Amino acid sequence: MERLKAGDPAAVGPYRITARLGAGGMGQVYLGESRSGRRVAVKVVRPEIASDPGFRARFRREVEAAKAVGGFWTATVVDADPEAETPWVASDYIPAPNLAERVGEGGPLPEDAVWRLGAGMAEALHSVHRAGLVHRDLKPANVLLTENGPRLIDFGIAKALNGATLLTGTGVAIGTAGFMSPEQAQGGSVGTASDIFSLGTVLCFAVTGSMPFGEGSAAQLLYRVVHETPSLERVPEGLRQVLGGCLEKRAERRPSAEEVLSALSGGGAVTMAPSTVPDAPRAPVAVPLPPPPPMPAPGPAPAPAPAPVPARAPLGRGPVVGRGPVLGRVPAGSVEVRYSMGHMRVAVAAVLAATVPLAVAVYSFVDHPVAAAPAAVVALALFTLGGLAMARGDAACVRVAGNGLHFLREGHEWNATWEELSRVTLRATRWGLLQEFVVVGELAPEATKNVVWERFRPLGPGSRAAVTTLRFRDRRLARAEIRRLHEALLHHAGERYAYDAGLTGALG
Repeated sequence: MERLKAGDPAAVGPYRITARLGAGGMGQVYLGESRSGRRVAVKVVRPEIASDPGFRARFRREVEAAKAVGGFWTATVVDADPEAETPWVASDYIPAPNLAERVGEGGPLPEDAVWRLGAGMAEALHSVHRAGLVHRDLKPANVLLTENGPRLIDFGIAKALNGATLLTGTGVAIGTAGFMSPEQAQGGSVGTASDIFSLGTVLCFAVTGSMPFGEGSAAQLLYRVVHETPSLERVPEGLRQVLGGCLEKRAERRPSAEEVLSALSGGGAVTMAPSTVPDAPRAPVAVPLPPPPPMPAPGPAPAPAPAPVPARAPLGRGPVVGRGPVLGRVPAGSVEVRYSMGHMRVAVAAVLAATVPLAVAVYSFVDHPVAAAPAAVVALALFTLGGLAMARGDAACVRVAGNGLHFLREGHEWNATWEELSRVTLRATRWGLLQEFVVVGELAPEATKNVVWERFRPLGPGSRAAVTTLRFRDRRLARAEIRRLHEALLHHAGERYAYDAGLTGALG
């Protein structure tokens, strides 16, 4: 974060600008603040890009697509104005260091941390690609490291799959030399495979502290990306095959985000298959890249190129000793149940408070009807407040996956691996006008490092069980979602899942 400079805007749209966060290929990123105090990251598009014919129409489509991007590992796009004199887009601000800062200060990450990082990033890319977007500028500065895993940022103005090529009409390239794919470096059209190449370069940087194509000028780096083999000799053996597949020169030989996720999440060998999201057709290259000037690149000379990875080769974990549990991604076969949770405490408090003025109104109505009116109005207002509290619920989610149990509620998250859990219970607590269920995850005694946050700890401080409540107003939806959750617990939790006989009616 940097101080504002002369010429920086005081405000963008409804947001007061307070600091600089960085810059990307498409524009400057600022820290903004709404009138209520909410902080957001605001990216302002460069004027030379905004003036490109057709840009605003593409930008409008891309912003709408970006708003549809889901998953826990991305920063949500919350606002945008494609029609402004200088177009801008705002996303959630996440106060966390990025990967470039972490490696610069503390050196390369441990191998097990890179497995977890890669799995989270692959899940994020899977969400972006599923929404019909390509990130185009994946680099260490765009990966935030939070306590609950990585967050992929700056995809709010990523390229829609049916949009333009890498080069705008003004000739401005989008991407970062050293982390972009060969097709990006050559100015061609890019697809989802381009992000996979960038993912490989970022993970190489994370585990070695160096870029796989060395250091140097932009022209030198672009030349090496297109023509030279990446240096992977310092990459641990278990990761080398995965990253080698990501760094294939030919886009069609790279794995998809889902395949990388499966490989990094311990799913064993995965046979490569064409991605379900087709790449855009390759555009002809207008001008070939010139060879770099004859100056040595800093650092050691590159080692002899390893044998090429066979086309669509199986992508597996390789022998990894002592790799810790992988958190924060959705492996194949996982289940997410999303629901709206009413503010039960507020509703109950409002209804209880309403009983006093209601009683006053009833008992005084016969003798003093005029005096009873204010009490009746207060009671009605409190009952209305209780109803609104239940109707305007917060979004929440329960996820059951191969890596463990995950709760999301009112912006708070809690995770536990299956090894950390001793028992998981799914119970029906109400079945009528409102369908209510609770999921309880009980931590094993040895899981001392896992802290249950207060939001999931109704039993008070020191509790070793995390609890979350699922509420549905539609009985058919409740039955379908609870059946999915029940089957996922049977599959993933195994003997840890304690079946509750009260679920029989809900399961149908």
